Amino acid sequence: MQRRQILKALGLSALVSSVSGGSAPAASAPKAAAGWQNWSKSLAPSKARVETPQTTEELSRLIQTTKGAVRPVGSGHSWTPLVPSDGDGKILRLDAFDGVRSVDMAKQTAWLGAGARLKDLSPALAETGLAFRNLGDIDVQSLAGATSTATHGTGKNLPCLAAEIKGLKLVSGTGDEIEISAKSNADLLGAAQVALGSLGVLTEMEMQLVPRHKLHRRVRFMPYTQVLTEAETMWQAHRNFEFFYIPFSGTAMVITHDETEAPDTPRLLDESDDGVMQLKALRDYLGWFPFLRKRLLGAAIANAPEENIIGESWQLLASERNVHFNEMEYHLPPEVALEALEEVRDLIEREHPDVFFPFECRMTAGDSAWLSPFNAGPRISVAVHTHAPDAYDFLFTKIEPIFQRAGGRPHWGKLNSLTGPQVRALYPKFDDFAKVRKQLDPQGRFLNPYLRSLFERSL
Repeated sequence: MQRRQILKALGLSALVSSVSGGSAPAASAPKAAAGWQNWSKSLAPSKARVETPQTTEELSRLIQTTKGAVRPVGSGHSWTPLVPSDGDGKILRLDAFDGVRSVDMAKQTAWLGAGARLKDLSPALAETGLAFRNLGDIDVQSLAGATSTATHGTGKNLPCLAAEIKGLKLVSGTGDEIEISAKSNADLLGAAQVALGSLGVLTEMEMQLVPRHKLHRRVRFMPYTQVLTEAETMWQAHRNFEFFYIPFSGTAMVITHDETEAPDTPRLLDESDDGVMQLKALRDYLGWFPFLRKRLLGAAIANAPEENIIGESWQLLASERNVHFNEMEYHLPPEVALEALEEVRDLIEREHPDVFFPFECRMTAGDSAWLSPFNAGPRISVAVHTHAPDAYDFLFTKIEPIFQRAGGRPHWGKLNSLTGPQVRALYPKFDDFAKVRKQLDPQGRFLNPYLRSLFERSL
């Protein structure tokens, strides 16, 4: 959910209070545990030691001397077991590899530290007059983590962040620093743009940028069936268009962004986390009465105000996500994506009244990265979220089969159960990638059990 505290904005806070006898429960975070864990704590704590190398030389030495798997980590905002390693392995934090290294204003490119967080890079780039072309709806990830998993925003003509990589530097499995760019090893760029940290540890990245710009953001509620009918028109009409379906409401929250030169307007307080917990409260008290739940939400949403904000692109595209959740997202062929979304909605509203997190629907332009889910054409992404403390096994048994039948490719950083042979069947250049991977990491230093299952047991 984004930006607005839904029930408060709709005047439902009093309703929840009266039904529950008090205010909505506070947001709960999973309990911490010893050892590295991902953001939602869906993965078991890792036994691997966490290291924070300060130089390329120290990074190279760690890679060459570690007995087990070496895995780089960013913010940990993923659900697939890309990072965990065994007790002999190492988890490498790249916090020292940050900042804006150099800028080419003529080409509108910049070399950036691969370990830098997107939320820190955006204001730093703004000072130079540049900006990322597009961002996802959170920006806490590291640049390397976001690109290596093909993290994306929304926009029919806007590619994922990895497609903006013009060059990069990495330390390979042999400890060598390698540059991949138009000047050196250019034939490997398509492999390196989305590589899951399996080719080497990224240290610097040259990104294609655009001039600093402002966006006009609008948020409004529309009947879900109307949004499905008009979705293609809205993707065509707006720079950025996405929508969130609010379960058991018959209503979608529509978000658009368009470039503008109009003056900035005051930003509203981001109360999205509180809003999600209000939706949880409504689920808790009316979960087994979906008709009443839908009626109350629908009636209130009908009077919801529209939101209009103008500001810096990076300030409006991304928002905080502090309520922990688990997520499955698949990228689907555009011609069948909305039908698959409707199948997912129907199944959940028939069989899972416990779900309250909105479903997210976005579109991303195609690119040429070998392992990009958007390789060879645009995709519409459908994401289903569950509250972190709630069971989510139904995502694998009931939701994932819908996505797979529709020809979907999973988000590399989000829940999925695909095996190596299944992944291989989805990517025409998978074998080419596996050969490059073996070339840059002949001893398999970057292969933890999950990655080994993808790249060594699928051929």
